[in-house]
Amino acid sequence: MAAKPKNKKVFTDEMAHKLIELGKSGASQKSMFAALDISASLAGKWRKENPYFEETMSMAVTHAQAYWENMMLANVDNKNFNSRIVEIALRGQFPVDYRETRDNKVDVKVDATIDFNSAINDLIKQLKKAE
Repeated sequence: MAAKPKNKKVFTDEMAHKLIELGKSGASQKSMFAALDISASLAGKWRKENPYFEETMSMAVTHAQAYWENMMLANVDNKNFNSRIVEIALRGQFPVDYRETRDNKVDVKVDATIDFNSAINDLIKQLKKAE
């Protein structure tokens, strides 16, 4: 187990600028964390506790997603462009926006026999008893 760091890390403006630049180049969140030399768990803690970090990460991720989407658009007619790699990157980095959904229509037929005559006869008997 790693020893507890003596100096507590603090999110700085320099780190914020680095995150934005990494996002603009399409970096993943893990790459961003590695560039800042922080763990994913520390990033999660900062997201909860530091609105500046949360907003910066949100903006960096927005830039990263825009980078990959623009890459796809710019190369839509390029037959040498490996769009499959970009698709994998988009699905991996932005699963909420690029989740594959499938709607399955299921037709269910149920054979049911209802004995209305018996039910009606029982009601008639009850009504006659009530008279």
